Amino acid sequence: MNPFKRALSWLGRGQGAAPGAAEPGGPRVEPTLRRSFSMAGGGRLSSSWSKRQTSADANQAIYRDHETLRQRAREQSINTSYLKRFYRLLRQNVIGPYGIRLQSKAEMPDGTPDRTTRRLIEKSFKKFCKKGRFDVTGRYSYVTFLWLWIETLARDGEVMVRLVRNWKHNAWGFAVQILEADRLDLTLNTLLDNGNRIRMGVELDEWERPVAYWLLKDHPGDVMRRANEAYERIPATELIHTFDPWRPHQARGFTWTHAAALDIHHLGEFRTATMVKAELASKMTGFFKQDAEYLDPPDEGADVPVFEEIEAGTAKMMPYGVDFQAVQAGHPGSDYAPFVKDSLRGGAAGLGPSYNRLANDLEGVNYSSLRSGEIDERDFYKCVQEFAISELLERLGEEWFNSAVLHGALKIAPRDMERAAEHEWQPRGWDWVDPLKDSKAASESVKNRTKSRSHYIRLNGDDPDEIFEEIAAEEQYLREKGLLVEVPESIAPNDEDLTDGPDAKAE
Repeated sequence: MNPFKRALSWLGRGQGAAPGAAEPGGPRVEPTLRRSFSMAGGGRLSSSWSKRQTSADANQAIYRDHETLRQRAREQSINTSYLKRFYRLLRQNVIGPYGIRLQSKAEMPDGTPDRTTRRLIEKSFKKFCKKGRFDVTGRYSYVTFLWLWIETLARDGEVMVRLVRNWKHNAWGFAVQILEADRLDLTLNTLLDNGNRIRMGVELDEWERPVAYWLLKDHPGDVMRRANEAYERIPATELIHTFDPWRPHQARGFTWTHAAALDIHHLGEFRTATMVKAELASKMTGFFKQDAEYLDPPDEGADVPVFEEIEAGTAKMMPYGVDFQAVQAGHPGSDYAPFVKDSLRGGAAGLGPSYNRLANDLEGVNYSSLRSGEIDERDFYKCVQEFAISELLERLGEEWFNSAVLHGALKIAPRDMERAAEHEWQPRGWDWVDPLKDSKAASESVKNRTKSRSHYIRLNGDDPDEIFEEIAAEEQYLREKGLLVEVPESIAPNDEDLTDGPDAKAE
């Protein structure tokens, strides 16, 4: 083949020849264009994929399946052990036992920390977080409210918190109310005269910015609904509607378990069927089989009843014409555990936590693999913590502070409002699997000045200012009691004397 033909052939294969192109002197042919991406290809192997694809926008895709997803997620949250474990892991690791704590960053006019004002604000917020003061129902403390908030968000895919100003039942003039997203009517979709449009109960302006929420007066599942107007329009300034965004233009959320729910559902059905089969096989010892040659039953046509009583050391003789066939109880088989583990690994991948945590399975786990899994899983929890702070707590803290100052619960002069309003939210931290190794690494980082003590204190979920003040107060107390003994530097332990544990030599 000459160079011209070779080049033309290469173009036809790799780039797609121009329609109607042909070799010089040859017949005119229509080229067959190949797709560049195998993912977009057709054929038998991808035919089932083509049936699932859609060009609908995010809201239309959510609208079709929203209610089914929500109801199935709620059912699994009650009856599926692995999903129950998932929600508990979110409570424990995102919120923690003490909640995400407010830390005031009030400063003096010269920029130095105003520790008096900081203690005043943090102490007042702790009082506000007590049960009976934090929410309008009086049922939840700050921590239990956040537990309910994160579980509702993950299960239903969205949750609403109403900011109630001028609340008369506490000293801060402020409280919150948690609402299920059922109160947002999924079927309310219309265009308004002012140019706004309502998408599944959410009123959006021309920039798709939420301006109001059209809430049903009562929960649609409440049998004691009040007879009055159907909707109540709540401005967006009074309500926080939270969901994890999936696509642009999205107005509503959906359950976080959507990618794993079907796998875990089928796994639950399989485990139930296997347990039932194993139970029947264990309870049923065998069958009585009548000999075909035994045609004339005794006692005028009545079969002889066969009773089976099993006792230790018993030998029995079967009635004439009856054989015993034992049941071979070989279920579940040896492939049961690997199948369950593999299915649950896929489910864990769709949820976020590691398989080992979700399944409570630490069999065969060593230090290295456990540490690697812990780091990845904790990054997932840190992302959810930041989501909770940015979506809920920053706005809640600002509303609480302004209301507390307005109603006199915080004695802060108007001229000091700006420098006293600064605050941060400190989520919980974690201890590592091997504290000795990590504390030694932290000491080296502090010694080399690549990280600060405050950094490691914050990683544990504590406030550096509080820790330093506590250490200073403790050392001062020990000095006063004559119990603080300074260790001479010459006899201080050397780093080389510290062992890394039983696997130090192996490493």
